[in-house]
Amino acid sequence: MFAQGPPSIGWHSAPMGVLPSPPGQYSPVSSPNAGDASNDDTLQRIYSAANEDVEMKDAFIPDLYLVLDTNVLIDYLDVIKRFNEDIERLCLPITIIIPNVLLSELDGLKKREKIGWFASRASAWILNKMKERKTVHVQARGETVHIDLKPYELERKNDMYIYACCRFFVKEKPLIFVSGDVNLQSTVESINTDSVSRAELFADILTIRPDKKGWSNRDLARKLADNGVNIPGLRVDDVPKYKRSRNTKGGRVTEISGEAVGDGDVDMMDVDQEPPPAEFFIPSHALDALHLQVIDHFTLLLKDLAFRKGAGDLPPPTESRHAPEYRRQEFLAWTVGNCLDYLGSQKPLRPSNPPLPRFLLPKCRIPGTRRGQDWSHQDWKNIITSLEELGISFEDGAILVSVEYLKQEAAYVFSLQLRPTGQ
Repeated sequence: MFAQGPPSIGWHSAPMGVLPSPPGQYSPVSSPNAGDASNDDTLQRIYSAANEDVEMKDAFIPDLYLVLDTNVLIDYLDVIKRFNEDIERLCLPITIIIPNVLLSELDGLKKREKIGWFASRASAWILNKMKERKTVHVQARGETVHIDLKPYELERKNDMYIYACCRFFVKEKPLIFVSGDVNLQSTVESINTDSVSRAELFADILTIRPDKKGWSNRDLARKLADNGVNIPGLRVDDVPKYKRSRNTKGGRVTEISGEAVGDGDVDMMDVDQEPPPAEFFIPSHALDALHLQVIDHFTLLLKDLAFRKGAGDLPPPTESRHAPEYRRQEFLAWTVGNCLDYLGSQKPLRPSNPPLPRFLLPKCRIPGTRRGQDWSHQDWKNIITSLEELGISFEDGAILVSVEYLKQEAAYVFSLQLRPTGQ
């Protein structure tokens, strides 16, 4: 581990404004064209869970805090998820911290057409991790420090909320802040050069940035290794990631780390090895990558909906062969199909073509599973309609909002001139 002392407490010269605690309430965003039932309360539920989440901190003492910025959750959620899975698999004493103010920022980003899908995915993932209470922690209302603000700093109040969060947690353990925001980092630079006391304030907050050329869970591990945190045994990140291109109108919208190319049977690495050649990206069909995101996202939403509709209160599993499959196993082991069967027992669900449980599986040995590009445009439309009907039937805002964003993303991808890839 790297050495990291406590933050300075001397930043109180000539108070011009006071940074209060991060906001505890917000108004949930409403999805366009989905009606009043579409109010998405996901972030409000995260707020509530964060302020009740005192057991996790007492039960799990990390050696390192990894604080995330909003842009990392939007642009690199799949990388963070992969990294989080690895630290849980390896039982590493690392806790990922989500600053409280990021929740309101995600809620605001849901109103932006090109980002809504990604903000919705991020909030659903955070809620799921909060329910697990393992390695992801959302900053609670009292987990901050008092900071006096100059007038020019009030315009970037949210940035300062994040740094107040960092200052609180760095008092307990070493901390690294992960951000791709150049403006946010320039805030640190301007503060560090403003006076000696302000230089001391952020001297112990280490910040790492994703590589704009591409980023993977092992790239993050290498950055941590550069700062004294060695994390061996991470898996190769070979899953293509869907995101809209910011520089072209119809160019590459998926990316995959070049380190996955030619790895053969090697599925682990030690970050102390010699650095590999420069990372690069290879084209991968956008529908395949978007399909994987749809599977991941709606699996979380459907399982959460089933739990809230009583699945979490079911008696212990039965061994009866006549019972539905979902009654013969623990809820934690439920598949998408189990969730849909249970929800169908609560309210009738109209069958879809293709079947929703089949579409929400990646291509595998199960008959009928396909890659995203192998489902027709009409198949995609039918699935979106089926998800929308389910959301309306159960008046579930998170599903309805996500369906609206999925409509936009699917329309965008199908508007691109993309050729099918090989098998």
